[in-house]
Amino acid sequence: MAANQAELQKMGQLIYPQIAEFADVTAVYHRGEDIIFKINPKIPTDIWIEAARKACLEKGFWVQYHHKQGMHLLVAKDIRPKEKRTPWLNIILAVLTIVSMTITYAFFEHGMDVLNNPELILSGVSFMASLMCILTFHEFGHYFAGRKHKADVSLPYFIPAPYPVTIFGTLGAFIKSKTPFKNRTELFDVGVAGPLAGFIPAVLILTYGLATAGFEPSPTVAGEGAYVVFGDSLILILLQNLVSPPIPEGYHILLNPFIYAGWVGLFVTMMNLLPMGQLDGGHIIYALVGKKIHKYIANIVLVILLALGFVWTGWIFWAALVTFIIKVKHPPTMNDVTPLDRRRKIIGWIAVGIFILTFVPMPFKVEGL
Repeated sequence: MAANQAELQKMGQLIYPQIAEFADVTAVYHRGEDIIFKINPKIPTDIWIEAARKACLEKGFWVQYHHKQGMHLLVAKDIRPKEKRTPWLNIILAVLTIVSMTITYAFFEHGMDVLNNPELILSGVSFMASLMCILTFHEFGHYFAGRKHKADVSLPYFIPAPYPVTIFGTLGAFIKSKTPFKNRTELFDVGVAGPLAGFIPAVLILTYGLATAGFEPSPTVAGEGAYVVFGDSLILILLQNLVSPPIPEGYHILLNPFIYAGWVGLFVTMMNLLPMGQLDGGHIIYALVGKKIHKYIANIVLVILLALGFVWTGWIFWAALVTFIIKVKHPPTMNDVTPLDRRRKIIGWIAVGIFILTFVPMPFKVEGL
């Protein structure tokens, strides 16, 4: 709920002394839920801005400095803990996604027979539970990392996308942050926590699926029926060689719900680790190497995705999505100067390794037509 005028005035009065200590306040404006102070600094900007930010943060507000047309402006946002309310939208979307995943897998596995035998829908429960576990670990990795840094982050919003919109039953999930990242350490911790947390259950579920997999004869005649072939990543090939039973000649592995969920989980991890914009990979690389090098890496990856569009047209759609919605460029943190410590740098390059292990040049193709 938006703050009313009286609330905004009260908030402005709360942090006025912190700002007035370092600058003369000549005017106060309200824009939406933001409070804007027009100021004349008493001391050099590079000295007072960090002190003012720290003082306001202690009161529960973050401030951002702008210098436009000779004017000095401070924009303040309220990040104090809000009254706890039942997150009905999060709950409803999670329930819809659970239903969507279950039904989608049933249709993917049994086709239109589900319409005549509704009990077949239950075949999607194992897939739903497995993929929901992976996505939940991923999103709560972000959530708890954000909370650790006292960031104002939301609970996960799951996105249902039933068959035939997708063959997964979901477009993933996301959390929202109402506060900017204070520094590269916070950016890194929040960005890397999701992929690392989701990667572990995805590998375990995929390993179980491969170890318990059955086999079916490979189609030998064109026109026997269309079927989807999922692309191989390095981690999939490695796990298949380690745990899958020997494949008889003329057969291939029969897709079960655990293989499918594990594959989708690793695919989602890989997509999120693309080092572009505000994707998880963008956060990680920006925190690791800084603004300038991240810009070059992100643009190079964009060109590679467009080139891979000749292999799988989905990459062109993804490149367009990143360019026009997610954005290739990463916004700065409030403190871009302080680098990561050695431990975080090691974890960051481990995340880069996970991206390489999970990358699939051609995620899907349809054969047998």
